[in-house]
Amino acid sequence: MTEERTDARGGKVTLHTVASEAGVSVSTVSKVLNDRADVSAETKERVEAVMDALGYQRRPARRRGSVVDLVLNELDSLWSVEIVRGVDEVLHAAGAGMVLSAVHGRSSATREWLDQLAARRS
Repeated sequence: MTEERTDARGGKVTLHTVASEAGVSVSTVSKVLNDRADVSAETKERVEAVMDALGYQRRPARRRGSVVDLVLNELDSLWSVEIVRGVDEVLHAAGAGMVLSAVHGRSSATREWLDQLAARRS
């Protein structure tokens, strides 16, 4: 079992905790964690020092890329079936899966699919 890190008050060390201690915004801490170039070297060093002092540990990265969303307009042609077969074969060999959607030319179906995709990514 992993030991949970706590701050001086006994609370869990979060991005908010690090931001408060470093005197920066939560978004700045996030930028430091993601190694963004739009953070000054001084700020980056200060945030990293606070993270070290508090024992902040990043959450393990969520595994992404194990499912591919494939959207086709129609599924009633030989061409679309061959596309699905080829994609499935490649993904299976890579240990990944596929979510298949057909929008049938409906813009409302496309919007619904995009909304569902966004919901799965958050």
